[in-house]
Amino acid sequence: MNGFRVMTSGVILGAMLLSGCNNSSEPDEAQQEKSPVLNENPDANTGETQNAEVIKKGVGDVIQSIKGLESEISTEADSGEIQEMGKEISSTWDSIEKQVEDEYPDWYERIEKNLYPLIGESGNADKDLEKMKRLSEATKEDLQLFLEKVK
Repeated sequence: MNGFRVMTSGVILGAMLLSGCNNSSEPDEAQQEKSPVLNENPDANTGETQNAEVIKKGVGDVIQSIKGLESEISTEADSGEIQEMGKEISSTWDSIEKQVEDEYPDWYERIEKNLYPLIGESGNADKDLEKMKRLSEATKEDLQLFLEKVK
């Protein structure tokens, strides 16, 4: 019984000590006013600027991958190389796809109307190179226009 009291007292004392670890004499609003970084540029604090930069970089990477694919198509590279370039485009797009879908749903749909058929065609055994050229041009154009709209 004595051990139970000691243990209970220890738990209560520990809980009291831990509850005071994060307490401050100043309320949260006062702490925020003292933080110069938080109040200098409120727009930068939302994360939108950072997301836009990530999206812009990702879109630029997708465009570069498409240009690489176009180069392979124009030299009529082997089917395996074209397929690998399609996988690279897909992987690059996947890295930003969710952000684009969440923040720019209309652009997301527009881009994917040409992007997914392009990726799909790159994986086909009998590739239609002319179709791939049209799809790559349309996708690049949409991506370039989208870059101008990203905030």
